[in-house]
Amino acid sequence: MRVTPPLKITDAILTSSTAAEPGTGEAAYNAGTNYGLNDTCSVIVSGDSTTRHAYQSLQAGNVGHTPASSTTWWNDLGPTNRWKMFNLTSNSQTVAASPLPFVLTPGVRVNSLVLSRMVADSVTVTMTSGGVTVYSATWNLSTRDVHDFYTYCFEPFSTAPNLALYDLPPYTNGVVTVTLTRASGNVSCGPTLIGSAEYIGDAEYQAKSDVINFSSITRNDFGDAALTPRRNVPKTSQTLWLDKSLVKRVSKVRDALNAAIAAWSCLDDSTDGYFDVLFVIGFPRAFTIDVDYPDKALVNLELEGF
Repeated sequence: MRVTPPLKITDAILTSSTAAEPGTGEAAYNAGTNYGLNDTCSVIVSGDSTTRHAYQSLQAGNVGHTPASSTTWWNDLGPTNRWKMFNLTSNSQTVAASPLPFVLTPGVRVNSLVLSRMVADSVTVTMTSGGVTVYSATWNLSTRDVHDFYTYCFEPFSTAPNLALYDLPPYTNGVVTVTLTRASGNVSCGPTLIGSAEYIGDAEYQAKSDVINFSSITRNDFGDAALTPRRNVPKTSQTLWLDKSLVKRVSKVRDALNAAIAAWSCLDDSTDGYFDVLFVIGFPRAFTIDVDYPDKALVNLELEGF
């Protein structure tokens, strides 16, 4: 089991991206413009996904009302398209024409990269150090769930949504370039993070994957049902075995992740059939270290996604 606390992606780290900014419907806010009902704009300032947001006008005759502070005039739509993929507290995606390359310059040692909610045929990751390529790999994201002759003939193709890499060489001056490609249509990418993964134990068999369902089902007096579909939020529960010598380190990791979002993965292999159901970008609901055994500790971990 590995957890990757993310670096905060800022202008200094996201050094290049072909996702346009401002994007479609994200023309920069102008204090002198008379915005109509439902018109959109963006506020693009130096910073990160918390300061680069798109807004929608809630009223006609909207002139001179600063979007970030005028909540009766503007609805905050969240980060601009380029920065949606670095917003870890929502399910939003950056959508752009294929190919979509972006460049991350962390400025510190990192060993992990996590991409989630992708819609792409392939992804290529390269790292350079001092202009020299020190890492390069391409993953084919096309998948088919084939389990018999019928599905072999007729099952449609789909694409793997998540990829976690734990083998980036930890150079202090590493520059990471990620390129998503798709033969037809736009590519999409959801929460993306880079950082240094921490090993927190080996997961036992019988790990569990579940969801928190926010859909509503109501019935009228005649028993007719009205179904309102809403998203599922993933959650997992697992027990980990941990060497006694690592308990102090894992305890520090637990403290560092208090009320913090990170990427959690039971498996290192993104192609494993269990990878996606045991992969969470979120936070721990329970992180208990049981020290009943002389040489090993048991970690009871319950995770909840965003």
